[in-house]
Amino acid sequence: MPAPPPPNPTEMTMKSSLSLCLIAAALALPLRAEDAPLTLARAIDVVLARHPSLDAAQAAVDAARGRLQQNGADRQPQISASAAYSHLSLRPYVDFGALTFYPTIKDSYVTAVSVRQVLTDFGRTDALVDLARAGQISAKDALEGVRSQLGYQTIQAFYGVLLLRDSVGVADEEIRALEEAGRISSQKFSGGSATKFDVLTTQVRLATARNHRTDTLASLQKQEAMLRELLGYEPAAPLPLAGGFDTSGSAPDLSSTIAEGLQNRPEIKLARDTAETSRRQLGIADHADRPTLAAQVAGGVEDAQLPAMYDNKGYMTGGVSLSVPLFTGGRTAGERVEARADVRASEARVRQLSATITTDVQDALSDWTAAQSRLANADALVDQAQEALGLARTRYANGVVTNFELLDAQSAARAAELARLQARFDFVLARQAIARAAGRPPAP
Repeated sequence: MPAPPPPNPTEMTMKSSLSLCLIAAALALPLRAEDAPLTLARAIDVVLARHPSLDAAQAAVDAARGRLQQNGADRQPQISASAAYSHLSLRPYVDFGALTFYPTIKDSYVTAVSVRQVLTDFGRTDALVDLARAGQISAKDALEGVRSQLGYQTIQAFYGVLLLRDSVGVADEEIRALEEAGRISSQKFSGGSATKFDVLTTQVRLATARNHRTDTLASLQKQEAMLRELLGYEPAAPLPLAGGFDTSGSAPDLSSTIAEGLQNRPEIKLARDTAETSRRQLGIADHADRPTLAAQVAGGVEDAQLPAMYDNKGYMTGGVSLSVPLFTGGRTAGERVEARADVRASEARVRQLSATITTDVQDALSDWTAAQSRLANADALVDQAQEALGLARTRYANGVVTNFELLDAQSAARAAELARLQARFDFVLARQAIARAAGRPPAP
C-alpha cells in the first residue's frame, strides 16, 4: 500500500490556531449574573445597586435638592419680559371742523422688561433655605437608612438559605439511615428475630422524617424566594451561593459599641435631623412677620403717548418698595406654638431612641455570648452523638439493644447536627446584630 502523504505543516498550524481561538472564546464567554458564584459580599452589592426602594429614596434626595434651590431663588434677581398689542375700533374724538383730534390710536404695541431684587427680608429667606438644607440632609440620611436595612435583610436571607440547605442535607441523611434501618428490621422480622413493632416503629419515624424534610424544603423555598426578590432575580433563577458560617471573632467592648451606635445608627440620625428641621421651622415662624424691602426696575418701548402717539418711545421706571405685615389674625403666633411643640416631640424622640439603641447593643452582645457558648458545646455534642450512634449500631448488630434504641441514637445524632448548624447560624446573626446595633454599614 502506498504510504500516506505527510501532514501539511501549514494546515496543522491553521487547525491548531483555530482550536486555540475557539477555546479562548469559550473561556471568555461571561457567565450570567445568576450563574456566577454568589458570595455574601456580591449579594449585598447587587441588592444595593438595583433595589427599587433605593430609587425612591434617591428621588426624595433629588426632591429635597430641588426645594433648596426653590427656597434660595428669592435671593436672585427676578427678571420678566412682557409684550402687549391692543386694537380699538371705537375711538373717541374731538371735531374742530377742519381738524379732528383723536386722543387714542387704533393699534398700539407695548414691550417691557422688568427686574425685581429683594434687598432684604430680614432673615426670612435665610430661614427657608436653612429649612430646605435640613430637609436635604434628612433625605440623605434616610437613603443611608434604606441601604442599611436592605443590606442587613440580604445578610439574614443569605444565611437563612445556607442554614436551610444544610438542614435539608441533614434530613436526607436521616431518611437514608431510617430507610436502611427499615430494611434491616424487615429482614429480621422475616427471619423471626424482630417483631412487627420494630418494623412499624421504623416506618413511623421514617414518615415523620420525610414530613420534616418537606417542611424544611418549603421553608427553604420561601427563603430563596425572599433572597431572589431582594436581588431582583427571576422567580426560577438559580442561587449558587458560595460561603459558609464564619464563626471567628471576639466580642466588642460594650461602652464603645453603644457610643458608636448613638453616633452612627440611621434611626438616631433621622431623629436628630427631624429635631433640626423642627428648629428650622421655628425659625421660619419667628421670621414670618418680618418686612420685605425690594427694588424694581422696568424698561421698554410703547406708543400711544402724546404728542406723537404713533411713534415708539423707550421708557424706564424704577423704585423701591417696602412690605410690612401688620396683622395676620394670629397665624404667626399659632405657627410658633406648633413649631415649639414639634421641637419638643422630636427631642423626646431622640432621647427615646438613645435608650432603645443602648438596649439593642446590650441585647445583641447577650445573644452573641449565648451563641458563642452554644457553639463551643456544639462540636463536642456532635462527636458524642456520633460515637453513641456507632456503639448503638454495633450493639444492635450483636442483638444487645433493640431497634427502638438504635433509632433513638440516630435521631440524637441528627439533632446534634441540626443544633450545630443552628448554633453557627445564631452566631453569625448575633455578630451582624452587633454591627447593625452599632450603625455600621452592612458587610460580610
